[in-house]
Amino acid sequence: MKQSFADKTPEPVGRDRALAHVQLTIRRDWAAGVPGFERWHAVEVDPRPLVLYDLNGAVLFYDFTLRRGNDAVGSVKAGASRTLGSPIVAVEIGPRRWDPDRAQRAAREKARKQYPRAKITGTALVCFSYPKVGVRVDLATGDANRSVIYDASDLSEITRFGPDEREGFTAWSFYQTIAEPCAGEKLHRWDLADRELEAVTRRTKNVFATAFTDREAARLQASLVLESPYAFLRFYSSRVLKFGPRCSPHDCFMLYAQQTDVYCAVATGQMILDFHRWPFTQDQIATAMSTDASGTTNPNQVAGYESLTNNSFDATYDTSADWSEAKSEIDANRPLKSGIPGHARACAGWKRQNIFLVLQSPKRWLQIYDPWPWNADICQGGAVVWEDWDAVNHTNFIYVRHA
Repeated sequence: MKQSFADKTPEPVGRDRALAHVQLTIRRDWAAGVPGFERWHAVEVDPRPLVLYDLNGAVLFYDFTLRRGNDAVGSVKAGASRTLGSPIVAVEIGPRRWDPDRAQRAAREKARKQYPRAKITGTALVCFSYPKVGVRVDLATGDANRSVIYDASDLSEITRFGPDEREGFTAWSFYQTIAEPCAGEKLHRWDLADRELEAVTRRTKNVFATAFTDREAARLQASLVLESPYAFLRFYSSRVLKFGPRCSPHDCFMLYAQQTDVYCAVATGQMILDFHRWPFTQDQIATAMSTDASGTTNPNQVAGYESLTNNSFDATYDTSADWSEAKSEIDANRPLKSGIPGHARACAGWKRQNIFLVLQSPKRWLQIYDPWPWNADICQGGAVVWEDWDAVNHTNFIYVRHA
């Protein structure tokens, strides 16, 4: 019997269990007043998620759509395997900037033109370089079978593989790179998170209702967090960047999409430089960062930040990225660059769980301004997400500070 992709998923998590974790996560964020989750008590989770596969063929994420009425207001990447360690990897605020149905149709058409002698035997959505999603098109030519992967945002074909240091356009397996090297630790972390879900379920059974009125939500809010013997201790602490933080603070960090498939570090640089009032186009930043057809290196990003600001800013490359370091930068009201395998994003906030079960480590998140999916119009792409710190490998930070 031919093995299915679902059979390849280690320690699989059912969709219903994943859905329960999604509902608890978004309602806790709402109850705790985390920035971006205002009025999310009225959000409903579409129980039919997108299924995102890993490069190795296993199911990786259930990507649930969040709706308020008929409008999509966000999405959640829930782990499809206990070996990922995090039931919820990331919560995206706002509708997706790419269309999964349109991407799959366009990918099939491109493959049909590119390989006219081949028969298309199937398609699937693949997280080819977290968080980037592509369409895998399976082809058969005679006795030979092969697959091709296209980026879902622009149908660029993926030709470079491996989680190397260069940040641009590459593909790598989430399971092999992140989950498998520390599977035992991640299994333990997932089980503790599942125990916490059970504890909340016993106390607040209606947390999984579809939506709440304002009056119902007011009664529910207090019961969504674990109790603490200390009245002063909040369930979550969080902070995001502010402009003019002394008198009338307001959120001001802006999301920009990368204008090409290799401009992730460039767009990240544009977000950070604009925050500090150094306006440049992405092409100007790309030149300063020595960006080529495969992306750019971290030393070149450092050189670009400093040359563009006439050395009035120092850029520091940190290969031992730690959550507390990101927190310190945000507390000082400075955005930073967060690097993960093959990809660059900007970081503009942090969140931490202060009350948790015995033996459980405190959960921590970063607010990420991701320039993918790319778009020639920088205002029409990208994504803002709250990402579980322990779910991914942060390969580096770059701090941009006044000299």
